[in-house]
Amino acid sequence: MHLFQVTECPIMSDVGEIVVAQVWNGQRFQQPVETTDGRVIKVVYPGVWTHGFGPDFRGAMLDIDGRLATGDVEVELDVRGWYQHGHDRNSDFDNVILQIVASDRDEPLVRRSDGAAIPRVVLPDYLDQSLAFFANRSDIRPLGAIGFDHCAPGVARDDPDAIREIWQRAGDQRMQEKVSAISGDLSVEPPAQVLYERVMDALGYSRNREPMAEVAARLPIDQLATRINEAPHADRFFRAAGLLLGVGGFLPLSPQDAAMTGLEPTKTGQIETNWRDNGRAWHSVSVSPGFWTLARLRPAAHPVRRLLAAAVIVNSAANGIVERLVSGLESERPRQELESWIVGENPWLGKDHGLELIVNVIIPFGLAYGDAAHQPDVRDAAAELWQQLPAGRGNVVTKSTREQICGDSTLASGSARAEQGLIHINRNGCQKMRCYECPIAHVALQWDSDTKRVAAES
Repeated sequence: MHLFQVTECPIMSDVGEIVVAQVWNGQRFQQPVETTDGRVIKVVYPGVWTHGFGPDFRGAMLDIDGRLATGDVEVELDVRGWYQHGHDRNSDFDNVILQIVASDRDEPLVRRSDGAAIPRVVLPDYLDQSLAFFANRSDIRPLGAIGFDHCAPGVARDDPDAIREIWQRAGDQRMQEKVSAISGDLSVEPPAQVLYERVMDALGYSRNREPMAEVAARLPIDQLATRINEAPHADRFFRAAGLLLGVGGFLPLSPQDAAMTGLEPTKTGQIETNWRDNGRAWHSVSVSPGFWTLARLRPAAHPVRRLLAAAVIVNSAANGIVERLVSGLESERPRQELESWIVGENPWLGKDHGLELIVNVIIPFGLAYGDAAHQPDVRDAAAELWQQLPAGRGNVVTKSTREQICGDSTLASGSARAEQGLIHINRNGCQKMRCYECPIAHVALQWDSDTKRVAAES
């Protein structure tokens, strides 16, 4: 099946906005700054860049007239961009506490959808150089960098195993959190439904987890499996796809969504026919199309493709998805067997995303289910695979956290455990600015102390 090439969405609407964001992120301006309505601001923490998904910087900490405020920061070239981009009508921007602009037209303060006025800072008023001077400079902290200084570049260079060991331990902590959550679900729901919900959640990623959960709730796995098993073998996938896409609210397919599938018109027709003839029980409970987040999604992440990927996964488990998972874990080559199930015949899910699903769903479910079902062989197989899995391609969180810790060091995570550990460190340490509770900080302080002692003795 030939699929079209996936392209990336632009991060910001104008290159100039990126420069303003870089200057703000790198704190390359004189402090304190003053808002256009006379408030004095000192930046405690600039926030974390969001890559343009929502307010530009989340979790900023600002001293405003002597009082600490925490919230989001929005960057605009021009004051009017706030309204041109519709932020005044978007509740996602109701936590914005500061607008940063490149120029000021003496216009009134912009307002959020909840009516609150947002103070504004004209950033060029506090620069020693023009904005153009800061474009394409290598000495400015990259967008997405978490803090002002790198945490442990010396340790990463001189003792990389110490850093990787911390990452791996943190990855085990993150895994245990997932196992505990799944164990709780297994106490109230059938195993197949728990696994199905987790798969759907993983396929929804952060932006469409809620609507994916709604599909899983409105079309439970036992009902979906029954309808699939009633179909002739050649029609099983189309039955699964029809029910999932139908309950998802995507049928009949629009021309754009039909193109998104990469399928021939006759095959999309089979999907729509299956929904029309076999999905009547769910015609009145479809998810509203407006519930899905579609703006600025890469084509490969579109929910139509994700639901088709789910149809392949469910349809490929003839004896049930839990049974398929268990047989894969207990096989001689568990990783290859599980990848074959999830992505082997699945043109809507790449190998990298398949690995993510194994890490985030298959392994923790296997660990939790093995204990709950008193099947230690399943638990042990999942634990062994967890120790063996390689790192994936990473994401914004893992890459920015690694850069924050290691600086220019080329230290790679090396394993899925370490990669998950980077996420755990980011969410429990970096985002909350709990630096001195972080084991990386402890190692860095000891390394610094040892380095100074050796220098003094030499």
